[in-house]
Order: sequence, then C-alpha cells, then structure tokens
Amino acid sequence: MLLDSYGLLDGWKLNRKTLVNFLLRVESEYLPNSYHNNTHAADVTQTAVVILESFRKQVKNISKLEEFSIIIASAVHDLGHLGVNNDFLINSKHPRATVYNDKSVNESYHISRAFEIMRESPCYNILEGFTLEEQKQIRRLMIECVLTTDMALHFDLLKRFQAQLDEKPDVSEWPDRMLLYQMLVHLADIANPSRPFHLAYGWAERVIDEFCDQGDKEAKIGLPVSPMCNRSLINMPKAQLGFISIFLKPTLECFSTVAPDFVEMALAHLELTIQGWQKLFDEGVSLPPHLLPK
Repeated sequence: MLLDSYGLLDGWKLNRKTLVNFLLRVESEYLPNSYHNNTHAADVTQTAVVILESFRKQVKNISKLEEFSIIIASAVHDLGHLGVNNDFLINSKHPRATVYNDKSVNESYHISRAFEIMRESPCYNILEGFTLEEQKQIRRLMIECVLTTDMALHFDLLKRFQAQLDEKPDVSEWPDRMLLYQMLVHLADIANPSRPFHLAYGWAERVIDEFCDQGDKEAKIGLPVSPMCNRSLINMPKAQLGFISIFLKPTLECFSTVAPDFVEMALAHLELTIQGWQKLFDEGVSLPPHLLPK
C-alpha cells in the first residue's frame, strides 16, 4: 500500500482497520463507468505518488500530513462520478447541480461525499487520530486539490502556477504550497496520455466511450448533443492530439523544474504517443468500430 511506503500507517496517526474500511467504502461508490471508475482513481493516485517522489529532490520538508492529504485526495477525486460532465449535470437540471449552484458540480460532489463517508460512522473516520487543527489542514488541502481537477479551471491554475514559479523558482521557499499540490493532483489526473502508447490508447478509448454515452443520453432527453460527445463527429486521434497539445504538454513543461524526472519520462512517452495518434489519424481512423454510429 502506498501509505505504508510513506510510513503513514503503523506508528503514525492512522488506524489501519479504519483506513481499510474507508477505502473499501470509497471504492464501492465508484460506479462502473467506462472511464471515471475505480481503476482511474487508482491510476491517478499512483501517478500522484510518482510525481511526489520526483519532486522530493526539489521540494524540501514535505510533511506526512501533506503526503497523506495528497494520496487520499487523489483516491477520492472522482468518487461517485456519474459518467457525465458538469455541463450535462447543469443542462439536465440534475439535483447535484442544484446543490452545488452549477459550480464545479462533479468535483464538489466528489470531495463532499468523501467527508460525508468519514463522518457517517467511527469505522470510516480516518481523521480520528488528528488534532482539530490538523483535520482542518487536511480538509483544506483535500478540498482545494479535488476542486481544481475541474478542467474549466485548467488555464487559470496553470497561469497562477507559472506566475508564482517565475516570481520564486525555488518552490521550497513558497510560504504556502497549496498551488503546488493542486497542480500535482491536476497533472496526475490528466497524465494518462503520457503513458506508453498501448496504455494511452486504452485510456483514450475509455474516455471516448464515456463521451459517446453522454451524447446518447443528451439526445435521449432532448438536449443538444455536445460536439465532443457526438459519435458522428468525434475523431479520437484528432481529439487526443488536441488534448495533448492544448492541455497536457504545456502542463508537463510548466512542471519540468519541479518534477524533472517525472516530466522527462512522461515527455518521452508522449512523443511516441503523438506519433501513434498521428499515424492513426493519417490512416483515416476516427473511432474504434464498436463506438461508431449504429
């Protein structure tokens, strides 16, 4: 277990049995969506830890409380995801959109539900061994990290991070590392295209499958079908090349001085992945056969 490797279980503030209970409950509330499921949560958590290990060389004195918060935030970041995006929830007048006032609806639900579970029963309360002040710190860090996985906040997050990095290149000197940890979890969440191509392809197929399902739901209830969810319009290689160019590659490059080992590895895979998608695009591939319009 990742928490074991960081010395966060036996001998620290966590009760192993309570943690296992909590994580099993969290996993049970991940729905069997094509993409936003328990496997994606595990993948993002593992990636977050790889990034965390990479920037240990640059960032001094990362506390156990921060490590714990990052790992748990990554594990719960898509808890209870319904397989549709925020626009769908808002446009369909879903109860979650009403509760969260149309603002980062999915992300607000994920982190709220995580803390609801902790408070449902002592057997899930993984924060019981922390002081009140420590609980506040953990809650603040987890909330901010999960909320900024909303892709609508991507460009503002990247802009703020780059500005702070330009002003103070040594992140160890940052008096508040919240922005650093928000970027870490956000990058972990969008990083799967920088896996080896056979893995990147698998994740892309899963996310496109989920988009197509959303488009079918939009059509069924009389909503305009979102272009990126329209089976007749989606071109998977083109969509992935666009996502890499617009979102992922600039984020990796922005993080290159903070987590150089991770970024070097990710960019090497990414170049091969770009070649793979370009080849499929040139061959005229748009979607896997099972996702094409019937």
